Amino acid sequence: MENISEFDLNIALRQWLDRFGQSPQVKVENLNELEFHLRDSVVQLQCKGLSSEESFLVATHRVGNPEKLEPEFAKVNRNPRGLVIHGLIFIFFSIVCWFLWGILHVPDMVYSAYAFGQQVPALPAFTRLFVGLRSFLTVPPLLALVYCVYVWMQKSHAKNSWMGFFASTTAVLILFTIPILLAVLLPVIDFMHNIILAK
Repeated sequence: MENISEFDLNIALRQWLDRFGQSPQVKVENLNELEFHLRDSVVQLQCKGLSSEESFLVATHRVGNPEKLEPEFAKVNRNPRGLVIHGLIFIFFSIVCWFLWGILHVPDMVYSAYAFGQQVPALPAFTRLFVGLRSFLTVPPLLALVYCVYVWMQKSHAKNSWMGFFASTTAVLILFTIPILLAVLLPVIDFMHNIILAK
């Protein structure tokens, strides 16, 4: 004889809510509200003559599946902190890029200030390369701004963590800063060398 297990509303409800709980968009208070709503619906349906299992199936069907409800919870649970952090990282990144752009003017100023009417020596090739590319330092902040606007316009922010943005901007800054500092130091060292030789 087949042993048919009896439907347990509490277990079924817990399993159904656990599916929702796996989503980063759903908070504990959302789950509590859903549970209250489902239990209320089940009681109303049972009063109309449906069994516990039938009432549960109808009530969960009315609420909808987690995949469809996740974007709605994302709208309700929007976290402005992530947006603010994105903005602060963007501002810091833009200031550092502007600072690096300013630093690339130093070699020209050093050479022209100390030429004293003599012929200005040519900048080292490495320095000339970076001085010529300094206008491109406006591109990374513009790309960062586009990304920030994209994140700010999104309805869901769980996948757009500020940590990834911070890591990317930091890597770009390191990638730019080291060769730019080297390009700025080369003519300064060269200038100091020329002064020592002139004495």
